[in-house]
Amino acid sequence: MAVIPKEPLEWLGLFRQQMDEIFRYLSTLEGREGFGEKEHSPLVDIYETDSSFVVEAELPGCDVQDISLSICCSTLVVEGSTREGALSGVNYSCLERSAGRFCRAIELPPGADLERVSARYRRGLLTVVIPWCKGEKPHIREIQIEE
Repeated sequence: MAVIPKEPLEWLGLFRQQMDEIFRYLSTLEGREGFGEKEHSPLVDIYETDSSFVVEAELPGCDVQDISLSICCSTLVVEGSTREGALSGVNYSCLERSAGRFCRAIELPPGADLERVSARYRRGLLTVVIPWCKGEKPHIREIQIEE
């Protein structure tokens, strides 16, 4: 026999348990036919030097032709796909690496020269270097507020 909550917070706890169970069930269906690929975000390191803004993304198992790199407005977008998922007919003891589509968007800082961006991909590490604009300050304009 199910326990019927008496307080509103108890109802919320019961609802949360049921939602958790639904999401657990749905996560078991991901590998089945009819469900799309799982998308993940690659790990990134972002740092600045005196001459540039640098983004490094870990993309193990990717071929360079599987990676798309673009800038939209002031956002760097790294997307693509990695190796196929789990092998069929194999019993995994541990399966931690992500597979399938990935996408990561990184907001670029003011003062980055979006015309001179360079990128290289070596041994599973994508490095994108965005130099700072030479001698120019970011374009900031004060706007008068009317009363």
